[in-house]
Amino acid sequence: MRIIIAIIFRFLFKKDILKNSSFFGIYKRIFKPLNLFKGITMEIKYNQLQLILHIEDWIQQNIYFLGEYEKPELKTIQLFLKKDSTFIDLGANFGLYTLNASRLIGKKGNIISFEPFSKNYKSLMDNITINNLQNVQTEKLAIGEKNGNINLYYDERENNLGMVSTKNIENSSKEQVKIVSIDSYLQNKYLSHIDLIKIDIEGFEYSALKGMRATLIRYKPTILIEILNEEEPNTNTRKIHTLLNDLNYSKYFIDDNGNLSKSEINSNRFNYIFTTKTFANIV
Repeated sequence: MRIIIAIIFRFLFKKDILKNSSFFGIYKRIFKPLNLFKGITMEIKYNQLQLILHIEDWIQQNIYFLGEYEKPELKTIQLFLKKDSTFIDLGANFGLYTLNASRLIGKKGNIISFEPFSKNYKSLMDNITINNLQNVQTEKLAIGEKNGNINLYYDERENNLGMVSTKNIENSSKEQVKIVSIDSYLQNKYLSHIDLIKIDIEGFEYSALKGMRATLIRYKPTILIEILNEEEPNTNTRKIHTLLNDLNYSKYFIDDNGNLSKSEINSNRFNYIFTTKTFANIV
């Protein structure tokens, strides 16, 4: 019955009978409190790919019902990923960026996707397998400043697997995982170039950057990074900017069409581009 309800809602959103702006309200008032789609998995076609979606999850619900999630960011990565590019995905989740990048870089391109949380890692592997991707290497590892072990916590009441973090939340589940620095991970690997690194690891971004300083100096990859609470003067945000500024990175905002801008366009967007490259056309 819940599968039928999901199919009906998807049809309604697709036909604009329900406006996209209504989705969060419907999610907040109906989907989440009723846990309407708990345990429901749907397979869909998306951007010439197949996706296996667990639609109790907030991000995967967006893709199933609306057909998109972080659409501007996914368009922006096209500026930096071409045939034969190398992409590193830190916090790959179920593989949204990894799968889209795989299409852009071709068979001779190279992707290394890191996802430490078991449930997300399984979804990542399922989506890589169903699309028969041969240019993706996966690692069930967390990324930080030093090698070791770390605990990850997930509050299942949130129904958002993108919120797995190192913060211990009351009544959350816990999983211990291995953590490595990018510098140590790449020490014995030969890569001629790294074009783009995506970092979305729920507040652990600065630690990850500290652990890839040598990599940034050597390869000068463009960085797509989530920085929450950008407006507030928190220490983590300042340190991220200082570290990247010291390495001659410039910051760009992403507008609603996936273009880069030197000024903020949408204050609700918390993903930013840092790059050493220069661009002729900036919005």
